[in-house]
Amino acid sequence: MDASAYDRSDLIVLDEVGSTNIELLERAAAGAGHGTALRARVQTSGRGRRAHSWASPDGGLYLSILLRAPIPARVLPGLPIACGLGVLRALEEAGASGLSLKWPNDIVSADGKLGGILVEARANSSETIAVCGIGINYHAPRRIERVDGALPVSSLDDCLRASPLPGHDDLARSIRARVLETTDDWRGAIEQADADAAPLTGIVDAYNERLAYRGRCVRAVSPDGATIATGTFTGVDLGGCARLLTTAGKMASFDSVDASLRPVDAQAITTL
Repeated sequence: MDASAYDRSDLIVLDEVGSTNIELLERAAAGAGHGTALRARVQTSGRGRRAHSWASPDGGLYLSILLRAPIPARVLPGLPIACGLGVLRALEEAGASGLSLKWPNDIVSADGKLGGILVEARANSSETIAVCGIGINYHAPRRIERVDGALPVSSLDDCLRASPLPGHDDLARSIRARVLETTDDWRGAIEQADADAAPLTGIVDAYNERLAYRGRCVRAVSPDGATIATGTFTGVDLGGCARLLTTAGKMASFDSVDASLRPVDAQAITTL
């Protein structure tokens, strides 16, 4: 779908909020429409997956996009992946290079974690109301407290060596357009597949092509930090589960609720 079909002026900019996702969900309850985007210059309570906090000082991009559509509950796990592919496309159109998606949908460069995506959804009898929250590091932070095992922090200016750094509003509108476009295409594939639809129907190949660590030796790590398995990351299946060919020669499958992946070679943040 042509990105120009979306109202590119539909961007709300606030100086400070607790969380752009929470703010936009409240506006959705009050009637905000599909595609509404909200950016804050500062978040005081930014969040990531598994309730992790997200440092949100002035200077980064903190954006949430409202998605309203009838999406079957069984395929909802594919929505964050579709959003991630849209964000990646917008960043590359802005001139960023060397980017990939760390399963399930962190945005990484060769230097570390560039950004994160958190999708929160609520469903009623007629539609799903979801917000896609995106945080992008524009500049390397002066100081950050790293969790054990976490990737180093990357920044957009490190990924744009041959291109000027885009304005926050310009990049926010571009991300909005590409996320809406990618999720619309994904929903179209889901509708066409009908009863045969899986969460990653229509996007599994594109996702596997952009996955970090694919083809490399990784550890599957539980939320409490314990290693569950070690093996070669072969990609994801239509359900969005990571597939590892373990050192014991067996194929193992992991849901992102139960595990995350960490490279055995900590320097490897690339795709095949």
